[in-house]
Amino acid sequence: MRKTISAIAAGLLLAATGAQANNLVTNGTFDSPDISTDSFSTVTSLSFSDLNWGFYSGGTGLTKLVDSGGNQFAQIASGDILYTSFSVTTSGQYNIGFDFQGGGLWGLTGSNWTPSVVAPTALASSAGWMASSTGPVSLVGGDSYKLYFGGMVTPPDFYPALNLDNVSVSAVTPVPEPESFAMMLAGLGALGLMSRRRIRKSV
Repeated sequence: MRKTISAIAAGLLLAATGAQANNLVTNGTFDSPDISTDSFSTVTSLSFSDLNWGFYSGGTGLTKLVDSGGNQFAQIASGDILYTSFSVTTSGQYNIGFDFQGGGLWGLTGSNWTPSVVAPTALASSAGWMASSTGPVSLVGGDSYKLYFGGMVTPPDFYPALNLDNVSVSAVTPVPEPESFAMMLAGLGALGLMSRRRIRKSV
């Protein structure tokens, strides 16, 4: 009986909190391949198959750096556009997030660069790394998309490049409404009452 109550309680908690959303972007942290160094280092001319990222224009390879803390990230020179492709299995609302430093732009399109889902949006950070989050964005199940980032000289700061890390696209996890929590608590209370009654009968 105790195991049954525990199982039901766990199920109620899972139903109330929802499942952890998965990142649809492959290698959004640029940790593969591993540079394996504890100082700034550069890797160039890596192919799309190496990184799951490709170039639309400009350069033919990605400059990847690792800082003194061992964090690997991409560096996109001015005039270059780096992109990754992903597919959506379920229609719904999705959040897009990434960390950046420097200046440039980003956007989201269909698999053939049309239509525009998120229009080109300028990025600028002169105070170190910044976290950016956009959403919710409506995506269609069964469709493929291209998420792109461009290096761009942006006045008045004239950043020479755009540094990029921790790119993610994930489904929006619904937040349980107060009624859901009330139902969960009522269910747990009923289970506790049943347990106490069973104990009394067995004494």
